[in-house]
Amino acid sequence: MRLVCILAALLIALGCGTAEQAPPDTTDIMAGAGAGTSERAVTAARIADAIARTPNATDSILSAAGHTTESFERLMYEIAADSAAAAAYAAARAPR
Repeated sequence: MRLVCILAALLIALGCGTAEQAPPDTTDIMAGAGAGTSERAVTAARIADAIARTPNATDSILSAAGHTTESFERLMYEIAADSAAAAAYAAARAPR
């Protein structure tokens, strides 16, 4: 539940991104793993989208992406602290 609250707060802070950009393909949540800040933000967005679609599978989704709840939470804080990463994250989130 805390993770969902953090994700919601980040989305609110980012203004929910822009509608002009097409979302990335969310089928492979590991794309961009180990890459630069923007790529990590896109990967985090894919993970967040997967969690939003199936919140009951949060632990499985995080595990498949190589994260624990704590490591994903740290990643979200890192993204929120970096304006470029936050913008990349917001742009990569699937439209609601």
